Amino acid sequence: MQIVAGNFAESGFLIVSTSEAQAQSSKIRTRFETRFLTRFNDDPVRNRNIIKLLTEDIDLKRFFCSAELVDALHEYLNFAEPVQTGPIVSHYTASNATGNNYGLPYHQDWPSMGTSSKGVIAWTSISDLGTDGPGLRIVPGSHLKGLWPGTQTDSGYVLDQQELDGCLDVEIKAGHILFMSPYLVHRTRTSNSRSWKLSLSCRFDDFACETWARRNFVSAYRTQVDRQVYLT
Repeated sequence: MQIVAGNFAESGFLIVSTSEAQAQSSKIRTRFETRFLTRFNDDPVRNRNIIKLLTEDIDLKRFFCSAELVDALHEYLNFAEPVQTGPIVSHYTASNATGNNYGLPYHQDWPSMGTSSKGVIAWTSISDLGTDGPGLRIVPGSHLKGLWPGTQTDSGYVLDQQELDGCLDVEIKAGHILFMSPYLVHRTRTSNSRSWKLSLSCRFDDFACETWARRNFVSAYRTQVDRQVYLT
């Protein structure tokens, strides 16, 4: 396990490489391309539902529970008792009908977490990402200003200010783990290229956080069941 880039305290992000995570990521990509992607058709809604099902894949769950990822939380982020406080989320970006070049503008994740003072997002991609094509754009150091002025929407906390200097297009190898502060300002980078990007993320908190304990371990996430879906 080694640090690839970033400084969490100063920049609000850290990229870590582990041999176990990279091996698991390769397995997940193969499964996505051979089992999930092959079930796509001309219906974008169906395709997006298929992508969401990948987040329930057993190997993907193992990725976000891997010993090396947990070790990184302990060693680099000073977590005492890591707990997952959100589901695995897929982020598919493409210019086709399924992706529709959808992506959030500059936003912060903290208002969609509201958990411990050590909350962090673990983010990975199943393919290498460079500075061209779809990807992720961050603003290093933006976390130091805390919560920026913005509006909470159904998709996330979107910032009022959208023209920002000092941005960085993340370059990351498949299976590397990007840890982000929930206050780090970031956005989806869309592209008209034919390539697609599938990244996945999961949120972690520290159960030993005294501030969180005083707030009765609240979390923005709720379990919701659609009682009418069986009728469709």
